Amino acid sequence: MTLQDYFQSLRSHWIVIVVLMVLGAGSAYGYSQFIDPEYRAESQVIVIPTRGENTSELVQGSNYVQSLVQTYTLLVKSPTVLDPVIDDLGLDETANRLARRVDVNVPLNTVVIEIGVTDASGESAAETANAIAQELATAVEGVSPVSADGEPAVRVDTISAARTPTVPISPNTRLNVMVGAVAGIALGVVFALLRRLLATRITTARTLSDATEVALLGEIPEASDTHTIARIIRSQPDGRVAEAMRQVAASLKFVDVDKNRRVILVTSCSAQEGKSSVSLGLALTLAEGGRSVLFIEADLRRPSTARYTQLEGSIGLTTVLIGDVELADAVQRWGRPGLDILTAGAQPPNPGQLLSSGGLHRIVDEARDSYDYVIIDTAPVLSVSDALWLSTMADGTLFVVRSNRTKAADLTRALGSLESTRTPVLGIVLNGVRGAAKSPYYTDEPRRGVRPRLAARAPR
Repeated sequence: MTLQDYFQSLRSHWIVIVVLMVLGAGSAYGYSQFIDPEYRAESQVIVIPTRGENTSELVQGSNYVQSLVQTYTLLVKSPTVLDPVIDDLGLDETANRLARRVDVNVPLNTVVIEIGVTDASGESAAETANAIAQELATAVEGVSPVSADGEPAVRVDTISAARTPTVPISPNTRLNVMVGAVAGIALGVVFALLRRLLATRITTARTLSDATEVALLGEIPEASDTHTIARIIRSQPDGRVAEAMRQVAASLKFVDVDKNRRVILVTSCSAQEGKSSVSLGLALTLAEGGRSVLFIEADLRRPSTARYTQLEGSIGLTTVLIGDVELADAVQRWGRPGLDILTAGAQPPNPGQLLSSGGLHRIVDEARDSYDYVIIDTAPVLSVSDALWLSTMADGTLFVVRSNRTKAADLTRALGSLESTRTPVLGIVLNGVRGAAKSPYYTDEPRRGVRPRLAARAPR
């Protein structure tokens, strides 16, 4: 993946990233509201020698005191100091539990001891810190060596009494919200990148080019599920879908300029990828320039053209193959002058045998002599083998890929199967592309007087 791919992945999943950021910040805020606040009060004491009549004695006393400071920090959390504090304040806890709420710190190169106490009440925290400072002074007198006159050699004095704190140290709601938001963004970014790295479906033209070297002939914007491409082309002839189909039709002419590709087979990997809708839209687009086009519905297993076009579906390809009617009598004019439709007809019990028979060859040869273009809609490649049989009758195959549905592995398998037929794959149409760009040249509004539902015409 290139740097552009990463940015594209983040941009396509920006909604997920924003939602996770909001959820992370909201969760952190809610968590902060359920946590009981904690306050911290701190008192400071200094350890000083009691005697020092000259400079030499002061230096010796200072060095002696510094060697004892670290020992006195351990004394702060000992039962010797904390048990009297618990008795004086009437605390309902043991010395060990109180020691967990006490922190002691000695600034570097000083003889100052900082005693901090954390409590759910600010007043209780201050009282406890001051009581510990007083009891520490008493304990130091008891353990300090005495001078010649019987006085302790070291004493502890309070230099800063603890004050009642007004702002809790925990929870830090602002910090928690920021951390939650950052965690949500990070989770969203990881999701977007993993979604791109582990993606197995074709989504854009870039992912299609990574999966195959077959040329992309055009991208069809995503349409409503209730409207086929052909209906949209008729109701919105200047819209994005119509222009996209015109691009596909124009690209077909430049695929192989040395050969005239007139019989085109349209297929896909599997069902629900829009091959029938694309093939019918292509036939309608090719007929725009006054060309004669025959659309043959050769998907006898799941026919849908009669439903799309509202044409008569009982007479069609199957009735011609079994010899009940001639091709000229079975085709129906639809959409615009020059476009004839040969529906699938009655659904046979043996579609594979009918399609592989010589009768379909004769129909295609007859149509090749009578029409400028013949568009054959057939079943998906990975579902049945119909497309492999029919590809030998066509000049080329047009492959339809559905965005966010077709898997890259399935596309590779299907194209590999078509390569064995030696019929060239002319290109790929990427159908159902989301977020297609709008342009002032497109008019995605139905024309007045054109109804989306088309009237059926009887067979000739």
